[in-house]
Amino acid sequence: MLFMSRIIKLIVVIVSTYYAANSYSCNFLSVNGADGWYPYFARNHPGQNGIIGDIVVAAAKRSGIKVDMQPSIPWKRILVNLRYGSLDVIAGALKTEQREKQFKYSPAVHHAELKVFVRYDQQFNFSQLSDLQGLSGAKVRGMSLGQKADDYAFSHLVINDVPEPRSLLKMVATGRIDFGIFYASAGMRELKRNKLEKKIVILDKSVSLEGLYIAYSKTSRCQPKIETLNQEIMAMLDDGSIEEIIAQYHSKEIEFYQENDNEI
Repeated sequence: MLFMSRIIKLIVVIVSTYYAANSYSCNFLSVNGADGWYPYFARNHPGQNGIIGDIVVAAAKRSGIKVDMQPSIPWKRILVNLRYGSLDVIAGALKTEQREKQFKYSPAVHHAELKVFVRYDQQFNFSQLSDLQGLSGAKVRGMSLGQKADDYAFSHLVINDVPEPRSLLKMVATGRIDFGIFYASAGMRELKRNKLEKKIVILDKSVSLEGLYIAYSKTSRCQPKIETLNQEIMAMLDDGSIEEIIAQYHSKEIEFYQENDNEI
């Protein structure tokens, strides 16, 4: 009888724990994004979360959903957190076959060019990915180059992973690698921030032009709020609100480069 009593108590504890977990109250959506990725995502700028960060914040506000911007961590860890449900939303990511198995996605909200960054004194002709064969390169750890470029790079190129954009550009500037691949707009800003614009040039031909999406966790316990947020983002695409956000950042980029040109 004592044994049965203990078994019953254990079952009660397990069942109670189960229902407590599944009745979890989702009070907000946790959001994160890539560092060094302005104008697409930004942190530590009051009222400015970058284009895609602002889209998420605006959609949440329109839906009455609270968001919590998470602190800076490496990009690959952000992807892991989203996969396992300790993060709800990534404000800006490329779509790949592997990621589609792990995450949910919004419609494309913007696009970005990926470019090749090289030293001024080590430029070479680049018109297609095969031109990078035999050279050493790098990208930010966990970053996709787009599905087609990822597939080609996996089989034919030597591309190392680095923790952040700054590291990538420093390695190019010091000649430790022959090239780096990063986003054109964000990369130009990082060059100016790190005073490398006279040492590094961006080659004309793009590696790829990729759609940018908002990615959602499939394992988050906030699925109703995630669905509501995504519906509002689709409404913002239809009513022009997203284009207005993009236009605001385009004007800010023009002002940024004009200011910096005056300083040089």
